[in-house]
Amino acid sequence: MTAIAVQPDRIGHVSLRVRNLRRSGDFYRDLFGLHPRQAEPPSRVSCVCAPADDKLPRFSLVLTQGLPPGSEISGLDHVSLVVATEEDVDELYRRATEMGARATQPRDYAGHYQAFVFDPDGYKIEVRAEERPAEAGQCSRHTDS
Repeated sequence: MTAIAVQPDRIGHVSLRVRNLRRSGDFYRDLFGLHPRQAEPPSRVSCVCAPADDKLPRFSLVLTQGLPPGSEISGLDHVSLVVATEEDVDELYRRATEMGARATQPRDYAGHYQAFVFDPDGYKIEVRAEERPAEAGQCSRHTDS
């Protein structure tokens, strides 16, 4: 096998097709504190980004207007967002349910503490407490729920 000269070191963004760009942007801003960044010029695409100290986002969700009404979401199981503590998971669960979002009770699963929150279009967003870094060359654990 030939050695790979260049490897990606992180995910740049996850793109979700949504029914209502403003509603989805508001959801991710209000629940997770992600900062909206409108495309220039205004279009059917918007980003919500986690801020970072160096003014570059740590990650972005790209929201694209165009999920037809009644369409089932397929192919994507979930997006996982990592928070620092179990208390953060509990707080996001509480806020999500107060906002009227569907969410699963926080729980211990596969070595970490997590809950799932469903956005306005039904996308499943895992919120999990930070776990120890995976050994070099291994992916961190994920859930099948």
